[in-house]
Amino acid sequence: MQIIPIHLEKESSRFDIYDKIINNKDEIQIQDFDILVISSKYLSISEGRIKKLSDVKPSEEAILLSKKYHISPEMMELIIRESDEIFGGLYGFVLTSVHRVLAPNAGIDKSNVPKDHVVLYPKNPYESLETLRNKFLINSRKRIGIVLSDSRILPMRRGTTGVALACSGFEPIIDLRGTKDLFGNVLKYTSQNIADCLASIGTMIMGESDASTPVVILRGFNVKFTNHPISSESLSIESKFDIYVRGLSGKIH
Repeated sequence: MQIIPIHLEKESSRFDIYDKIINNKDEIQIQDFDILVISSKYLSISEGRIKKLSDVKPSEEAILLSKKYHISPEMMELIIRESDEIFGGLYGFVLTSVHRVLAPNAGIDKSNVPKDHVVLYPKNPYESLETLRNKFLINSRKRIGIVLSDSRILPMRRGTTGVALACSGFEPIIDLRGTKDLFGNVLKYTSQNIADCLASIGTMIMGESDASTPVVILRGFNVKFTNHPISSESLSIESKFDIYVRGLSGKIH
């Protein structure tokens, strides 16, 4: 197995992400059955998903919530617009769901963009990855998989890891239910999230500060490639079935 970073120039406006990857300055060639882990921010910028905060008009709801959570009204308005659900929050942050992924502040990012600007998540990440994967298939004759990654904090853990906002070209979940463990016990609940595992590898290589490595190639990884479209239902569950959302409504002991 190989892990190959692709160094690309920082971007601040809409661009062709396929062209940037193909014509990378490292002259790295994409091969059949490579998996590309792509930074969600990099894809967002390529789609022009940058907002100037001073252009945002806050609603009454945003103004009210901004006071409660000590977030600017403009930022709070974007959080409301971008979130599928808002669960609660604390000073400076609200916990939301976007594309069936738990994300602080709807995944809106202020880092590495001009002052008074923020980057939003891609509008339709699964469609975007499917379009990009088909470009590689049609234009480059390469069958690949793609993972759209973002960094994420886990409950009760220090530091960040990776999460797959979306994926395309391979089966994201290995269902282990019905198989047996080392002691012969039948597994009833276990599934392995391959997409999140690959996103974590990519996120570790990309770095979090001044690194300019928004794309990482994972080569020789054993996944089940597929041509059928992947949806959020394949990768995620509804919040009403989630142990954190349902179980952490209050401390009981």
